[in-house]
Amino acid sequence: MVDPSHPIPAEQQPLRQYAELREAFPFSWPALEWIPYLKRIFAVWGVVVLAVSPLVWGSFAGDWGHFVSGSVLGANALLSLVLLHLYLGWAYVRRRLVQARIPYEESGWYDGAIYAKSDEELAQHRLIVHYQIDPMLQRLRRSLWAVAGLSGLMALLWPLW
Repeated sequence: MVDPSHPIPAEQQPLRQYAELREAFPFSWPALEWIPYLKRIFAVWGVVVLAVSPLVWGSFAGDWGHFVSGSVLGANALLSLVLLHLYLGWAYVRRRLVQARIPYEESGWYDGAIYAKSDEELAQHRLIVHYQIDPMLQRLRRSLWAVAGLSGLMALLWPLW
């Protein structure tokens, strides 16, 4: 995957960044099938609900409707941050892959350069983006919208409790 004759240092090569992110925890989750992906997302959500519930109980002890709504809203806020972190990581790698010219640092922040990809390299990178990364970003967007929708529902129900 890493081309030693490539002028870009190995850790900054877009294909290597893609491969590393695809194997990294939790960035590998969006590449999973739907059920394993949802299991992980719900597990994170459940752990966060358990973590924020004592704080919410301190504010709404005995008021079960507000306690449940507050716990869900708190968990959704933190889950949104996790999903946003995943989205931004994949969006960065996507941008590096689709760009025809990519900046890199040869040995430090003070000696940056720009590498122009060959047509073949650019075509390969764009295929990876189209078939691998874009579906993951779409899944993450849908997940964020679902969390936002659930949060909106909880906010609408808040006055009814």
